[in-house]
Amino acid sequence: MKQVAVSFILATAIVAIGSCQNSEPDHPPPSGDARTYQGWDYGTAQSWYHVDQGTAFFPHDWFVALEQARGQERFAAPGNMQRFGFLSNPPHQTYNPDGLPIGFSRTDLRLDQGALQCWQGNWVGLTCAACHTGQVNYHGSSLLIEGGPAQNDIETFRVNLAEAFAANVTNPEKAQRFVGRVLARRPDLSPADVQAGLQCFGRASAARTRFEQEALAAADERPTAAGFGRLDALGRGGNFLFAESLGVLGNYKPTTAPVSFPALWDTPYFDWVLYNNSVRQPLARNVVEALGVGAPIDLSTLNAPELQHHVRLDNLVDIQLWLQDLKSPKWPEPVLGEIDRDLADRGAEVYGANCAGCHQVIDRDAHDASCASRTEFIIRSYPIDAVGTDPRQAVNFATREITLGQQKQPLGAWVKQVTDKVVGQYTAAPKNAARAELINCDMSNDFQVIEEYRARPLNGIWATAPYLHNGSVPDLVELLKPAAQRPTAFYVGNWEFNPERLGFEWRSPFLGAFEFDTGITGNSNAGHEHGTQLSEGDQRALIEYLKTL
Repeated sequence: MKQVAVSFILATAIVAIGSCQNSEPDHPPPSGDARTYQGWDYGTAQSWYHVDQGTAFFPHDWFVALEQARGQERFAAPGNMQRFGFLSNPPHQTYNPDGLPIGFSRTDLRLDQGALQCWQGNWVGLTCAACHTGQVNYHGSSLLIEGGPAQNDIETFRVNLAEAFAANVTNPEKAQRFVGRVLARRPDLSPADVQAGLQCFGRASAARTRFEQEALAAADERPTAAGFGRLDALGRGGNFLFAESLGVLGNYKPTTAPVSFPALWDTPYFDWVLYNNSVRQPLARNVVEALGVGAPIDLSTLNAPELQHHVRLDNLVDIQLWLQDLKSPKWPEPVLGEIDRDLADRGAEVYGANCAGCHQVIDRDAHDASCASRTEFIIRSYPIDAVGTDPRQAVNFATREITLGQQKQPLGAWVKQVTDKVVGQYTAAPKNAARAELINCDMSNDFQVIEEYRARPLNGIWATAPYLHNGSVPDLVELLKPAAQRPTAFYVGNWEFNPERLGFEWRSPFLGAFEFDTGITGNSNAGHEHGTQLSEGDQRALIEYLKTL
């Protein structure tokens, strides 16, 4: 069993190369005593938190049975999961029977594919909500931000999960308790069945370890640690789909462009989405997300009559329908303090003269979801040389090429081919085509490869710190300074909000803090030097106005 555990550690710990080695932050549990209405009722929010997208990363029966590496407390206990930035959610018989954190789901898998063949039954996976549900704490109150940027550290979570797994299969007392809990959930299995699953999982993990070690050894760069609230989703997704799952070393690229989890409100009405304005169709974009997060797919069947995959497209349509109703969060005056209306009025003039040319102002309450009368927001994008912000995310996507068989194409071309097939198979049924049209509204599945970044509307911006696409500026006060005067290092992982600066507290280190170093590849805090010429008074007025959006 020790061999199994060590293999699993190597497979999962590879994502943490170059990451902060401190302990995880000791986050206070969310009190849930403050909330800003964003258009969702309780059932919609709970469905969003735990909907099955088809993603899978660990057997569910193992996950809920697992103890932490030290002690007997469960790994999935709310207090432990909050150390990685995941938000707790109480058990609910319908939506969340096991009390998993927001953004965790379960899916039934019975596949003969890689590690997935090692356990027949429920697997735990991540949903959109894991990365797109935020929280703001202030003076003992907490405010949940639906569709806002999360503050989790997925890389550190996976490393700790591997350590816990190792302890549970190598420590005899832990192993006995672990197997006993699994069998209590699966009375149809025997101890030998569980042992066989663990050994199978170990072999698959060892193979993945060897592949990733070889890929990293051949790479000319090291991965950039993401830390809290960020992930190189495009890079990781590309590696998962076109390198690891196929065993093609040449398709692997180090993840050097972590970006902040973007806010999702208003996005169903954008003409293009993602930071580099690269994807157009809503359903195709959601398919990309599900595949990148680990929904199983067999790319060897790409040219077969039917592409084999486990993406739950009905649920992806539901997700988009929910997002159509999501509004940006209003500034919660009872929690964060009253807005100075006179100062905000002055800030509106400053915004109109200095910001509105790129960041259009939209009405958070004026969205119409019907295709016949929907207003599509044209989201402007600007060349990276003009914006001046870190170019890695846009350049990596624009220049990456993938080889499948004898054919070499840009990453975007392959992603389009895959999503065309997945979406096409779904919409071949008239009922499904009608449902898809509710969210696509005649949008074709287009991908554009441009070395540009978007300038989205700024409603709700107060709840989206840190700033710039890569999260390299901790608050709006610092963003309004010339790049040379912005902090070159700061700490992330703290949920305590500063309502004067519109950002989380970042100056002092705390237990488990991740130190963001702007000198590392992909972390530049340069660019977007707009508003830096304003007087201090005009900058304060601008910040006050941004609270009203």
